[in-house]
Amino acid sequence: MQSFSTPPIAFSFANIDQETGILQKVIVAQVGKVKSYFEQIDATTLSQIEKLGNAKEAGIKARFGHPNMCSSSFGTYIGRFKNFHVEGEKVFGDLHLDEVCKESPSGNLFGYIVKMAKNNPDMFGASIAFIPGEPAITDDDYPATRIEELLATDLVDDPAATNSLFAVDSFSYQATQFLDSNPAIASLIARKPDTIIEFMLKYFSNNQTMKKELFQRLRNLLNPAPDGVNEDTVKKYNQTIEQLEADYQGQISVLEADHQKKITDYQQQLAASKEQAAQYQQQLSGLNDQIASLQDQLKASPTIVDASDPQVKIGHSEESFGKQLLKDMPSHLKDKLKKS
Repeated sequence: MQSFSTPPIAFSFANIDQETGILQKVIVAQVGKVKSYFEQIDATTLSQIEKLGNAKEAGIKARFGHPNMCSSSFGTYIGRFKNFHVEGEKVFGDLHLDEVCKESPSGNLFGYIVKMAKNNPDMFGASIAFIPGEPAITDDDYPATRIEELLATDLVDDPAATNSLFAVDSFSYQATQFLDSNPAIASLIARKPDTIIEFMLKYFSNNQTMKKELFQRLRNLLNPAPDGVNEDTVKKYNQTIEQLEADYQGQISVLEADHQKKITDYQQQLAASKEQAAQYQQQLSGLNDQIASLQDQLKASPTIVDASDPQVKIGHSEESFGKQLLKDMPSHLKDKLKKS
């Protein structure tokens, strides 16, 4: 059954007995929203923690970090929480450190925890690990957490701290923090584990953060060779795949270069066509101006010109001009014209 854990609460205590390693009245949970899995802790949740915590006479185990925050939970045991009791909107418990944690694989955790509690309580906190029941519907945005079994009350790093004081394995710690803060992603991976494999292979194949040989090891790890296939076969297969990928990339580069050249040629042709069109437009505009000028000339009226000689007047028709000429001609000339 899946277990959950609450966000760490800044470490708080009423009294420390350094000799026996008893830290009295440590806050283990308090009322409020738990955004990591979209629920809230209410008064009923605190009452359940109190009841379940006191149901075990030996107490509830305490660990140095949640077990999924390090590669192994072995060696993280530090003691037990006892005497759970609710006061207001908080539930408290007494932490009894065990002598064994003075010689843990991580060193003297007994002395370390006592000194941290006295000198830097804001740098770590307590967090309960539990098996959830069906959450209760409330009038608020979040339903209320219900607890079926209280597994442990652990000391964990405060997310606000700059250093991971309780992270035995930094990757595991950071991955746990991320998945706890993004339950939808954790749920998707649980339902479709192949998605994380596909994602990781695509992610590292599209950036330069991982060296080529390490990426090959990752690919072999996530896609192991079938039974009966030896390493030489796998190596040759990988070399073939790499060669095919290199050839494929070379073909892509050629196609991209050819495509870019075609685009450049088209852009140059388009620019030349635009320049030629502008010249044609300019010529057409000049012809239009000439046509307009000729049309204006055709529409103009004839001009009548009067001669300066008072005896000759230009401007009449040819017939009128002849009559006027005969009229003004001397008599002897008229006789000659008649005889001729």
